[in-house]
Amino acid sequence: MLTRKRKILLGNLFFWGIVLLVSTYYYLTNVESYIFYNPSEVSEVKLKYKWWLVAHFAPAATTLFLGPLQFIPYIRNRFLKFHRISGKIYIIGSLVSALTVYVLLVTTYSLPGAIPSLALLATIWIFTTIMAYISIRKRNVKVHKEFMIRSYVCGLAFVFIRLLPEVDYFTGIFSFIEDETMRYTIYEWICWVYPLMITEFFLSWRPQLKKLLKTSRK
Repeated sequence: MLTRKRKILLGNLFFWGIVLLVSTYYYLTNVESYIFYNPSEVSEVKLKYKWWLVAHFAPAATTLFLGPLQFIPYIRNRFLKFHRISGKIYIIGSLVSALTVYVLLVTTYSLPGAIPSLALLATIWIFTTIMAYISIRKRNVKVHKEFMIRSYVCGLAFVFIRLLPEVDYFTGIFSFIEDETMRYTIYEWICWVYPLMITEFFLSWRPQLKKLLKTSRK
């Protein structure tokens, strides 16, 4: 019989393993054409700013692949030195990747309606990542963990935006939006607003609601 602690560990490993596999798939299938210069898959404008794209995608790998390792208690508790070093690499990579978003939005991006969305996402990503660093420097582990989660959710928008068209393909949930440009603009907003709102519910709103209900019963 598996103990409760081992079940939790296996559940954590399974969940984050799936996240890593999905992230790896979308990362490799979307970044390969830029790194290996495939003109048939990349527009001339994007090829012109190829190195800005590489400067965005390469550091983003630290977010996608190191992020899950920060949240597995077994790794965090048993390998503290690795956790600290990989955490610093994560923070640097996330900040660089987020900062390059502003350059790409004014040079290569083709959906005007989504520019405010991605600019706001980059700003929130930078803010949450910096706050995660400041809070751990202040030795506030709880706040650090919460801001790291928010930062990772922002970075994971890279995966969510690529999942949405496939969800639509199998479910037709966005089929009422006939204009393709409008549909992809909606994807750019949904890919981070919904996940971040759900994250805030569990990190902030739910604890406050539980505290409020507990107080009202007294």
